Amino acid sequence: MRARIRYGWLGALLLAGCVSSPPVQQEAAQGMVYIPGGPFIMGQNAEDGQVGVEVGIDSLPRHRVWVESFWIDRTEVSVGEYRTFVKATGHAPFPAWAWQGKLPEDNLPALAVNWFDARDYCAWRGKRLPSEAEWEKAARGTDGRIYPWGNELDLSRVVSLVHGRLPDPVGSHPDNASPYGVLDMAGNVIEWTDSWYQAHPGSELERQAFGERYKVMKGGSWGAPEMFLRSANRYASLAELGAPAFGFRCAKSRHP
Repeated sequence: MRARIRYGWLGALLLAGCVSSPPVQQEAAQGMVYIPGGPFIMGQNAEDGQVGVEVGIDSLPRHRVWVESFWIDRTEVSVGEYRTFVKATGHAPFPAWAWQGKLPEDNLPALAVNWFDARDYCAWRGKRLPSEAEWEKAARGTDGRIYPWGNELDLSRVVSLVHGRLPDPVGSHPDNASPYGVLDMAGNVIEWTDSWYQAHPGSELERQAFGERYKVMKGGSWGAPEMFLRSANRYASLAELGAPAFGFRCAKSRHP
């Protein structure tokens, strides 16, 4: 009887593994990275540095946030992926002026995409935009690090304003990986999230921009100063705007 019970449990476990493996393989095959659920340190404190009157103060204070497990794209959405979406759906393409009149290569990040474009692309892929908390956890892990790679600024790892040029191909900086292996979460293009621009819990900051008018963007870009490279820092934009430094990546809930 004991042998039957033991083998019964083993069979159930094997069966459960067979049932759960295909979705996991499918999401990994789509270039997504699994982010486990649990708490992490979000935001920053004034002593973390580079907190000014306007920039950084809206990311105060540090606080613990619980995030359910989810998947997120390893890289930013590329020009080639976005072109496939446009061709399949008839959606308006990203504007040519974003590339200064040049025809962009497929492996570069899609630029000048507004929030609605990004949302529509992710929905077409069966995904969604990440929340600000999801994005930040994927970028910095659970130990409260300042940048995806650690606590020290290293401009050799990123494409930012000091380079004075357009972005590099997606995923071309493996030394810019987060603790989970997600790439380009600092620099290259600043990325849309699905979250409204609100004050963090525990913040005493008051801004007219807080509310449900502006969406949060994260990660800095080739056109942004280095302070925006910090994983905690935030940028607020109207959803209908699509600047040349705006890009995105998609996420997916672990359990639909």
